[in-house]
Amino acid sequence: MKVRIVGLVLILMPGILVPAFAAGDDVTPITRVVDGETVWEGNVLIDGVVIVTETGVLTVAAGTTVQFVPRDDDSDGIGDSELRVEGELKVQGTESAPVLFTSAAESPGPADWKYVMVNHARGVSMSNTVIEYAYSGVQVHYTRGTFTALTARHNVDGFRFSTAPVSLTKSLLTENENGIRFEERGAGAVIRENRVVRNRIGVFAVVKCRGLTVFDGNVIEENGDYNVKLGINQSDDIPMKGNWW
Repeated sequence: MKVRIVGLVLILMPGILVPAFAAGDDVTPITRVVDGETVWEGNVLIDGVVIVTETGVLTVAAGTTVQFVPRDDDSDGIGDSELRVEGELKVQGTESAPVLFTSAAESPGPADWKYVMVNHARGVSMSNTVIEYAYSGVQVHYTRGTFTALTARHNVDGFRFSTAPVSLTKSLLTENENGIRFEERGAGAVIRENRVVRNRIGVFAVVKCRGLTVFDGNVIEENGDYNVKLGINQSDDIPMKGNWW
């Protein structure tokens, strides 16, 4: 059965107060576990952890705004609100109606919320999506994924993956600590026709990267410390022919 959530959605955590929205907004409380087929539309507020289970399929419709309440339960300086995907995630923004994942803070900053974590999942696709003010905007592990026209800005890590054959194309990664952070660990990816600009580090190959990832047609420039950085235990070169600097 497909569940369609329209209007303002509150993802509630027991005993936690959430910010008020404008009077007249529709409020539809739903469970923090997404199982089966669910569609989010309108304004979605997440306070805590929302999990898309192995059997769940979450579709985020064009024009939707997903806000994460800043909360730091373990006092480590990283927000603890997150979207965790074990099933399938489809984010279907368009050029005229992108999807926005952002902080609910009045004065937002990097690491206000944790991440969209896709780990051992059935699949992920994102198009025309903006992700901002997270610790790690999108993080993908052991999952195939397609990301097109993604904008990741004002995060610690804009786009992060490990052991994940993902495709990132025609995207903008800017004003993050790390634009792209990755570990191949035997799984290659495709990074093509993106702009990686004005981050502290543009591309960070942390460890176990052996040239399986294709970097082609990207603009990688104006990054503060390094356009490309290799981790201290990264022993292999990273082929970067065919990009602009």
